[in-house]
Parts: sequence; structure tokens; C-alpha cells
Amino acid sequence: MEANEVRIGNFFIKRDSDQMKLTDLNGVFHHAVSRRMPIGIWVENQWVRAYHGDESAINTLKVYISAMWSFFSVAPDDEYIQDVLTVAKAALERHPDWYGYKPSDDDKENEEAATEVKEMKEFEEEVRNLAEKEQPK
Repeated sequence: MEANEVRIGNFFIKRDSDQMKLTDLNGVFHHAVSRRMPIGIWVENQWVRAYHGDESAINTLKVYISAMWSFFSVAPDDEYIQDVLTVAKAALERHPDWYGYKPSDDDKENEEAATEVKEMKEFEEEVRNLAEKEQPK
């Protein structure tokens, strides 16, 4: 193990100057997140607690890293990607303040936000359709 690194089961979490880096024991899986992003802030906070022996943080990180390892080990199909988008959207909606979004009482602002979401969904559908057209038959 290196300085600023915690081993949790078969995984390592290292705090670098601007990132939190997750790897597995065999070096097959690598994942890094900026310490400035909400997920990076969360991982770093858990890392600090785990570094000081907090069993709750160690268990939380063990589950998180195992889930990320599983997530990145699967070759995604369209249904998988749609499921990921669905759970990500739900998480964003549960904690809008974490991401700098606050629902507005202004109907015009809400309508503009709804239009943006609609446009993003249309774009996602276009990308999905394009990917289906480009797949070899």
C-alpha cells in the first residue's frame, strides 16, 4: 500500500491531489473521480473515516466499490443503459441540493427546465437509435 491509500477487501482507495482513485487488487479495475464532484466529495469523506478505522465507512466503501466493479464489468446493452439513466435520475431528484438545483415556484422557470429535460431525453433517444443502426447485423 502507498501513502494516502486504504485497502478494503480486494480494493484500494487512494486520495491524490485532485482525485479519489479506486482500483482492485489485480489492477484490472480503475476508477477515478474528481474530489470536487459530489461523488468525489462523498468518497473522500468516507475514505477519511475509513482511514481512521471507522467500520461503518469501511463497509459503505466496500459495498460502493463492489457495485462499481460490477457496474463497469458488464458489457452494456440498451436496457442496461436505460436502467442506469433511470436510477441516476431518481438519485438526482432525491437530493437536488447536492447538485446545485433548487425547484422553483416560477412557472416559466419550471417550464424551461422541463423543456431542457425533454430535449435531453430526445437526444438520448437519438443516440440510442444511432447506436442501434450502427450495430453490425
